[in-house]
Amino acid sequence: MKWRAKYPYSLPLPTSWQQLKQGDYYCKTLNDYFKPWFAKVYGQHILKIGGLSAELEWDCPNQHAIALYPDLPQHATLDHHSIVQACPTHLPFYENAIDACLLANTLNFSQDPHQLLREATRVLSEDGYLFISLFNPCSSLLFKHHLGLKNHSTPHRWQIRKYLTWRIIDWLELLNFEIVQQTTLAKSSAIPHFCHRFYRNHGQLAVIVARKRTIPLTLNPQKVRFKAPVFAPANVLTRSKERCRIQSG
Repeated sequence: MKWRAKYPYSLPLPTSWQQLKQGDYYCKTLNDYFKPWFAKVYGQHILKIGGLSAELEWDCPNQHAIALYPDLPQHATLDHHSIVQACPTHLPFYENAIDACLLANTLNFSQDPHQLLREATRVLSEDGYLFISLFNPCSSLLFKHHLGLKNHSTPHRWQIRKYLTWRIIDWLELLNFEIVQQTTLAKSSAIPHFCHRFYRNHGQLAVIVARKRTIPLTLNPQKVRFKAPVFAPANVLTRSKERCRIQSG
């Protein structure tokens, strides 16, 4: 049967790494990897799509971090974040309004990954960063179709979609992204240490750092961007101190 990018039905998206087996380990691994990259972002507005993205640390208090959930979890609170409820494939932001976008394994639970990447491209500013992590099918997760926790207070098996890294890179290049770095992380403990150099591309997590480019590329210095509205006026926005909820207009 021919593989299709768009899935026939929607998949639930975990709201926390603690809902996944080894989730805390994955979260720490991604924090350690992305921390020096996050420091390279000089823009004002940072978008984290999905609960897994929201839990990654962004230690830049002078930047405006936005955590976007398709469904708000109960008691969702994040220090120094605005919390938004909206559909990830129809982002309620202006074009070129976001300076960095984080998709921490969001694609693994996306019904329409093409549309999700197109929307991320639309809202990203020129030279904006796109940070992506994925579950790597070329690892011990090869035969895993669901992730979850055993004996959890609220048991749930999260169905996942798996993509080879080259496929995502191909999509990004079609969207005029420059691939700055890609690698794998979270080596399986089942592989002996002396074998790691033979399995260096078989970590359970694949990560991609990309930057949005324009064609043709120019050598003009980036213009200073003053604070500007981020949310598109087509949606009705209800604000609170730490939470923003998007309702379809």
